[in-house]
Amino acid sequence: MATTPPGWYDDGRGALRWWDGVQWTEHVAAPDPESEDGEVAPTEAEIVAATEAQAEAERVSAEVDAATALGFGVPPVGTAPEYPAAATPQSGGPGAYPDAYPGVEGQGGAFTAATEPRKSNLWILWVVLGVLMLGIVIAAAIVIPLIFLNAVSSSSQSVAPSGADEEAAVAAVELYDDAWQNVDCDAYVASTTDEFRQVSQLPDCDAFGETASEFAVGVEDYVVSVKAIEPAGDAMLVTTTETFDALLDEGGSPLDEPEARKIEYEYTVVQADGGWVIDDLDDLAD
Repeated sequence: MATTPPGWYDDGRGALRWWDGVQWTEHVAAPDPESEDGEVAPTEAEIVAATEAQAEAERVSAEVDAATALGFGVPPVGTAPEYPAAATPQSGGPGAYPDAYPGVEGQGGAFTAATEPRKSNLWILWVVLGVLMLGIVIAAAIVIPLIFLNAVSSSSQSVAPSGADEEAAVAAVELYDDAWQNVDCDAYVASTTDEFRQVSQLPDCDAFGETASEFAVGVEDYVVSVKAIEPAGDAMLVTTTETFDALLDEGGSPLDEPEARKIEYEYTVVQADGGWVIDDLDDLAD
């Protein structure tokens, strides 16, 4: 920063006054009447005062340069005003720092309020999201098993027969399925007509026993559910859903894991010799 260096200069009022590099001082030197060349001969006290003023001016100049480099202004040189001791908000006294932040005790004032860290409200959002996610998990844990159980219950629930004829027709179907699972030829013959056995190409116990044995070792957990019982003239149509775990593939080779399977059949059950027997069987998937 370019300034006039400290020194004695004409102050424009007929006297030489000391310029400290920043401003005029109170030190004035009058010309010595006994000096031949007319130069100023300052007194010893003036020289000491001027030297001290020059040192102070250099210090102030250095502070001004430093403050300018930092981009700040420089406060006026002199003693800073003394503010009275801060009063607490409860006292209501006049010593409270002006523009103090409401509700903040001490001497911080507006500066303290402006520099205090702001508290984030994001935690509220995270709490709400956490509650929602917990609700979804709980709902899923309750609803999904219920849906699964209802589905299983619906698929395995049987229709109860109404009346003796329907009961006898359903009993014939159950006896036929037991014959296959237990390789029971007597049950097979008792639950079917001769025509049905001929059409099925299992006319006697030898043929049935061989085929039923292969069937019994290839399945497990065989369940028969009656889905419908409908009169059809002199016959009864019994619709079933039959589920099981297959242990063998189509070629008869063991599977690595049992495969769950389901078949829907429609049995035509007729009266014969005072009872009800199966006369026809349709695979509803065909």
